[in-house]
Amino acid sequence: MTKAKCLTMSILFVLLMAAFTGSMLAGETMTVVGVVTDDGLIVDKNGVIFEFGENDNFDAVSEYTDIKVEVNGRVEEDENGNKIIMIDSFKVLD
Repeated sequence: MTKAKCLTMSILFVLLMAAFTGSMLAGETMTVVGVVTDDGLIVDKNGVIFEFGENDNFDAVSEYTDIKVEVNGRVEEDENGNKIIMIDSFKVLD
């Protein structure tokens, strides 16, 4: 492989990794409806598990163990594929 081709491939790889990492870090704002567990998680009707990110709403939502809530916030995935929601707002449904 020529030096120019190797350099071009390296640059493309770096750009693709930057784009992929940037989209993971940005997170997606969404609404999650589910039941709060005593482990500080929310499990939706499909069994998808979301961890609560620690912010001002963490303690308030955690108080509603075994209760159905609607949570709005930014969802990100960590390096292990765990979904983490940074709670912007929530309401109790039960």
